[in-house]
Amino acid sequence: MNASQILRVGGAGYKVLQLLEGVASIYVFASPGCKKWDTCAPEAILNAAGGKLTDILGNYYKYGASVTKPNKTGVLAAVNNDLHTYALNRIPQELKDKLASSK
Repeated sequence: MNASQILRVGGAGYKVLQLLEGVASIYVFASPGCKKWDTCAPEAILNAAGGKLTDILGNYYKYGASVTKPNKTGVLAAVNNDLHTYALNRIPQELKDKLASSK
């Protein structure tokens, strides 16, 4: 699979909406820039629709009062588990290591 189009849109919620509406299939944010409040509701809705949202390492984010607020290891979301696994396996290990070291 090759990207047929790259969409540049703002906001984690809007990016997940693009997945839900069938405009996009995979959402990659390979940076520590967003926060838990940016991904909490979009993750719940995407999961209910059969999609998957994790960090770039493939780990689910934890939400709650005692966790740190930044999503330091980026975001990877897809419309289904197979596409998520596909994308996760194509993220360079060097990038994963860099984000993991920023934790």
